[in-house]
Amino acid sequence: MLPRDIRSLAAFLFLTTPALLAQSPTPSPEFKDLPTPPPLPQFTPLPLAPVSTGAPATASPTPLPDGTLPQPLPAIPPAPALPELPQVQGEEAPPVPAQAPEPLPPGAETQTLQESGKAAMTKEMAVTEFYKQLDALIAKQRNPKVPDMKLEDAIKLALKKNPDILDGVQKLNLTSGQMISVRSKISPQISLTSDYGYTTRELNQIEVANADVNNQVWNINLEFNQLLYDGGATISRIRSAIASEHGSYFELRATIDQVISEVKINFSEIVLNRALIIANQQSVDLLTEQLKDQRNRYEAGTVPRFNVLQAEVALANAKPPLIQAQNNYRVSMYRLVRLLGMDYPPGFPSEVPFNIVGKLDYKPRTLNPDDSIRIAVARNPGLKAQRQSILATAAKVNEQVAGYLPVIKARAAQTNTSDMMTSKLTNVVSGWFLGINGSWALWDGLLTYGNVKQAKAQLDSSKINYDNGVREVILQVQQAISNLLEAKETVDSQEASVVQGVEALRLSQERLDAGAGTQLDVLNQQTSLLQSQTFLLQAYFSYIKGMAEYERALSVDTRYEEFFDDPLTRPEAKRFKNLNNPDRPQPKLPRALRKSDPIKPILEATPTPAPKAQSTPPPKSIKGN
Repeated sequence: MLPRDIRSLAAFLFLTTPALLAQSPTPSPEFKDLPTPPPLPQFTPLPLAPVSTGAPATASPTPLPDGTLPQPLPAIPPAPALPELPQVQGEEAPPVPAQAPEPLPPGAETQTLQESGKAAMTKEMAVTEFYKQLDALIAKQRNPKVPDMKLEDAIKLALKKNPDILDGVQKLNLTSGQMISVRSKISPQISLTSDYGYTTRELNQIEVANADVNNQVWNINLEFNQLLYDGGATISRIRSAIASEHGSYFELRATIDQVISEVKINFSEIVLNRALIIANQQSVDLLTEQLKDQRNRYEAGTVPRFNVLQAEVALANAKPPLIQAQNNYRVSMYRLVRLLGMDYPPGFPSEVPFNIVGKLDYKPRTLNPDDSIRIAVARNPGLKAQRQSILATAAKVNEQVAGYLPVIKARAAQTNTSDMMTSKLTNVVSGWFLGINGSWALWDGLLTYGNVKQAKAQLDSSKINYDNGVREVILQVQQAISNLLEAKETVDSQEASVVQGVEALRLSQERLDAGAGTQLDVLNQQTSLLQSQTFLLQAYFSYIKGMAEYERALSVDTRYEEFFDDPLTRPEAKRFKNLNNPDRPQPKLPRALRKSDPIKPILEATPTPAPKAQSTPPPKSIKGN
């Protein structure tokens, strides 16, 4: 019997030979001249052993080249029988067997939550470390000899001692005195005069027979004067004085708003500069540690001299911002002392008389620009003062126009004098005098015309300044809201940047310690982190500053007597309480200027368009036949 592989080859040739013979090879066009190959010889298949149809015969294994027989293959185990499916009866499905819970693999949302939690933890660690160092600096700078001061304490102290506020109070007193002086002209003027004299007989030329002339003379006069008519000049002066007094009051309120805004900004600036000291000090401390580490590595021979020089340069460049922050902190403290009107302790002219206690409170708010502008235009004390200035100058115009009209006064007097014809001083001669005095300047060389022209020019100038003041207040509100939006966006961006910067600095430091990173990477990350921290602190301060300017423009704290001690005395504060009411409508402008009032279209509500009336077709007329 032939070997098994030989028999397989013979069977392959037996099956493929007829197909090869059926093909008639055709020479390719490139080889037309080549002779046709001879036909393949007939192949005679080898005789194969007959295969029995009974039990399958087990073929003997083919021996290996070394003469050994190969190991038989292991038997394949039979596949288990599939369980029969239960028959479905009716429309209800069989109950699903209980399955054991399996943990789900972490997806994209789980990864996002983990990253956000890690970022929050990193931010919390950075903020906690920052405030620890800030508290340490505050404790180091605190002077136990002087009291602590919060923002509310600073505002109360400024209302009492700020020189600008005190000067505004005196200006209000000045205009109040002027108003009282002008108002006195309309009331009766009562005066009492007396006189006593002695004349020698040589100078007495009176010669009366059998009369003893008295050389001593005395008299007492009681006089009444009343203005009857002056063309309305006095009434106009009184109106002008009242408007000037109200204008001084609103100027005082504007000064108070300005001082409170400056106190808030200066107080926050001190807190900012103190925080910047910590931020720059952290950078200096880290760069100092890196310099020590690079020197140790250089002495060990693991890094070149260039790394040490690079660390020294980075440390030297980080010190000027720290020095500048310390200087800004000192200057802002001195500026707040002057703003509050405080005096330095005796013998210590450079010792700040308070300790600042506070932090940068960032509380974002949602603001409506249109409503804010309406509130500012209606409540801003600076605009109210300019509006009173228009009324005062308009009254001065009427006062000068009264120069064209006559002046009429009434006068009454009672005279009591001694009798010169007797030697007794007790003899009295009494009598009354009653008269009317009038005057009219028929020609004054155009004096009245010139005064009227000056008053009208002042009125036009006041109106122009008022219109520009309204635009200025609108600009202040718009600018404050824009600054608040910028600061809020900066805070949102830099808060995430600080978290990323802390993590990047940690990774770069770990890579440097492991030998996989460079010192330049660490320095770059430290610079980026310091820049992000500085931007974040400045954004906090910018938001607080913008909010202070926003509240000043809107005069949010106009009614100070509800929160702080009013700088005016009780009688004056009580007299102006109604005038200080923010809901009080503003006085009307002169009749000639009412149409051009700039705040009227701003305060009025936006009119809603009326629905268009549907045009109805005219009724058709039916003509009779």
